[in-house]
Amino acid sequence: MKRRILIFCTLLAALGLTAFGVMNWNDQEAHRAEAASNEEIAMNEPVLGPKDKEIFTDFIYDVGPRFSPIKKTKVDGAKAVSDFLDADVVASMASVQSVGILLFENEKLTEVLESGTTAALTDRQLQLLRSFDYSTNFVVRADYRKKNGNTGILVSDYSTPHMTIVPENQAEYAQGKEVLMTYLKEESKEIWANVDPEKLQPAKLFFRVTEQGTVEVIRLDRTSGYPEVDEKMIQLISDLPGSWIPAKNAAGRPVGQELVVSFGLMGC
Repeated sequence: MKRRILIFCTLLAALGLTAFGVMNWNDQEAHRAEAASNEEIAMNEPVLGPKDKEIFTDFIYDVGPRFSPIKKTKVDGAKAVSDFLDADVVASMASVQSVGILLFENEKLTEVLESGTTAALTDRQLQLLRSFDYSTNFVVRADYRKKNGNTGILVSDYSTPHMTIVPENQAEYAQGKEVLMTYLKEESKEIWANVDPEKLQPAKLFFRVTEQGTVEVIRLDRTSGYPEVDEKMIQLISDLPGSWIPAKNAAGRPVGQELVVSFGLMGC
């Protein structure tokens, strides 16, 4: 009897080892199949070489005034700070604490030139605003009190709209802005082949459209971080085909206007 039990136990152990070996073999085969599949997928995927790598092309995002355009006729006719603020900001204001007018020059804010303490602009503020010429960049800073939407308690807030004075009719590329943007993008594609988006910076290229519709005073005010890219953009504006329709003032006379090509990454 003991001998039979011993034989039976031996058979069970042998069967267990066999089953384990089969399962282990199946598991190894599954891993081999998965590895082969992954290797096949990897082999079928295209390998991007230096000439095939994706070119960064989302770089030109605007051609126009430096900041939000405001017509000189509106600036000359302004009476209160509300003439420069968004309607929702004006609606939220309970009281005005101060109003300052600042110039934006050389890509920097100057000190407050004229200030006041009421919503109505002072005579000196009005005089300053009316002295601004076309393409002047300026900021109106309004500090005010408004009701908190949840508590109803008065809290302090401020608004700083950045604006550029433009003529009644702005300068236009005769072939249209869409054609201009397409030209700049297509003609600068190759120069962007080696650009690293991580190192790219927002750049500003200024130029002036004269009363005769010609382009002059091309200047780079802010680099993209890649000199070859900057030089290419300057060259493209200098050699721009087609013509410009000059800006006109309220009397219908041609006037000069400064425009900005913003390229690189999105920025201020």
